[in-house]
Amino acid sequence: MSSTSLKAAIEVRPATTKADRERFLRLPWRLYRDDPVWVPNLLMLQRDLISEKKNPFFDHGEARLFLAWRDGEAAGRISAQIDRRHNEHHGERTGFFGFFESIDDASVASSLLDAAANWLRERGMDTIQGPFSFSIDQEVGMLVEGFEHPPMIDTTHALPYYGGLLEQSGYAKAMDLLAYRWDVQPMPERIREPIDVTRAASGLTVRKISMRRLDKEVDILLDIYTDAWQDNWGFVPVTQRSARKIVDDLRLIADPNVVLIAEIDGEPAGMIVGVPNFYEAIRDFKGHIDPWKALKLIWRLKVRGTETGRILLYGVKQKFQRRRELYGLPFLLLDELYKGSQKGRYKWCEESWILESNRRMNAMMPYMGAALYKRYRIYEKAL
Repeated sequence: MSSTSLKAAIEVRPATTKADRERFLRLPWRLYRDDPVWVPNLLMLQRDLISEKKNPFFDHGEARLFLAWRDGEAAGRISAQIDRRHNEHHGERTGFFGFFESIDDASVASSLLDAAANWLRERGMDTIQGPFSFSIDQEVGMLVEGFEHPPMIDTTHALPYYGGLLEQSGYAKAMDLLAYRWDVQPMPERIREPIDVTRAASGLTVRKISMRRLDKEVDILLDIYTDAWQDNWGFVPVTQRSARKIVDDLRLIADPNVVLIAEIDGEPAGMIVGVPNFYEAIRDFKGHIDPWKALKLIWRLKVRGTETGRILLYGVKQKFQRRRELYGLPFLLLDELYKGSQKGRYKWCEESWILESNRRMNAMMPYMGAALYKRYRIYEKAL
């Protein structure tokens, strides 16, 4: 049978009904059934993610979900979305795809990618980029190295052939996002000097966040984030509704011992945000939650603690990056995070994502004893 007739046997349809949206979410269970490290997020949370009412993305974006069908069975999925906030900030007409999953069949993958591209082209986009599910502050990137490791909280997993399917459809690398593994330990002696110099800086304090005033603390964290990340590739300012969702999420998972803010004379200067690995806590739930599992989840996160964690955010405001006496502030924040981690069960954590183009951060990782162990890729193609 020719490749043309094979492709003709594949039908890609929007997933608009409740039943099809549920099929969209449940497809990975079939694709990853033989993958021993795959951990599904809770279906309850995945339903919220694609809900126009519950996901703040839809305040400034629109999306369409697609399923590929072959022989009466779902064979792949994809989303196509437009993030107006991204395009306004960057002066672009870029559309995005996400939630990509497919059987190992180039015809299925190309049919899905064509459907997403056509939907975006019809709406005036000139470039397609992804995967983003749905935006830069949600699940990002295609795993291309490190398949043997389970996913961390808010990160993606993939089957090893996915990257090849995208490349066969004409997609090329736009940016790589790197993930480092850091076995939680004191900072090496070779960087004690910059830590000690910075610790002695006038007016410097490092404190853990207060859960009792979490709304204000998140505003401080986002102020630092906006200043430190504003020139980075792909940056999009966080909306107020997204900020409130961050507050709600942190109430469930945050360990204040590893969420730290550095201040100079009371002014926020830098921060590091570590979180317990939610996926470790739900690994045996298989995507489902009930009252008993909910109690187990709270106990695992808040009482027992997890052995793994992820550093989600880590940065210093630009004006403080230029002050010589604060050149060791990034290492000092890590040193303080190490101390806070000793109050829990943490053995190692993932530092991600770090842009491949962020030379300073990537050069810093080996000095703290961290090793590159995963690579995620953002692909793009002209429309």
